[in-house]
Amino acid sequence: MTNVKNVIMVGIVATGLVGCGSSASETPPQALQAIIRLYEARDFDALIRTRYAELFKAEDESQIQELVNRFADLFQDADNLNEAISTYQSALGVTPAITDDSVAVYDLNGRSFRMSRMQDGRWGFHL
Repeated sequence: MTNVKNVIMVGIVATGLVGCGSSASETPPQALQAIIRLYEARDFDALIRTRYAELFKAEDESQIQELVNRFADLFQDADNLNEAISTYQSALGVTPAITDDSVAVYDLNGRSFRMSRMQDGRWGFHL
């Protein structure tokens, strides 16, 4: 389970989903709701491709696929998946500290994670 916490807390993964509205006006809680839906659907390809804020650093498709596979492997375990979903759901009850309208920091019982506004206006995570 430590791997799950590292993936979640070191950087939160953020998704352009139906129902999020305009990406330019998306809020961090809306991004979390989108992330929860992607986890529930086990759609890690969309999760990485639409919510990973540093996806632009991937040198090629194989690096993106490697990250997608890593998430799929980790969250194949129901306990890991449920823990991730639970963490995101608990974050919905927390007001993030937002700086420069580009970084949202969530504090969950002394642990924190951040989301960053991506170039397309959506909020995404860092690993």
